[in-house]
Amino acid sequence: CLATLIIMLVGDTYTLINYVSFINYLCYGVTIIGLIVLRWRKPKIFRPIKVNLLIPITYLAFWAFLLIFSLYSEPVVCGVGLIIILTGVPVFFLGVYWRNKPKSVNRLIESMTCWGQKLCFVVYPQGGVAEEE
Repeated sequence: CLATLIIMLVGDTYTLINYVSFINYLCYGVTIIGLIVLRWRKPKIFRPIKVNLLIPITYLAFWAFLLIFSLYSEPVVCGVGLIIILTGVPVFFLGVYWRNKPKSVNRLIESMTCWGQKLCFVVYPQGGVAEEE
């Protein structure tokens, strides 16, 4: 989010759209790859919607062509898009992977979460009884 704000202040909106669209298509392809891997590794799990594997494999073929073409035609935009994705790695390690955090770090994360919820007018549902209006 911070990287996107900096890019918006420095660059133009068209460039930001190019960065984000590359990231989106990369994530779509990884999701379809995950679907295929799950179909092979866990064929017996419940799936509310079943799709013939020919459809995701065909999608992946077109996806790979478009991604390779994007990397060839605009390597700088794709590289910046990958850098934007990689800015989330430290956040993952600090927030999710690091389990035995000091209490001060937990309090900081909780206060940032509360601030973000207030800023965006969202509240994570709590396990208690809902208040009546």
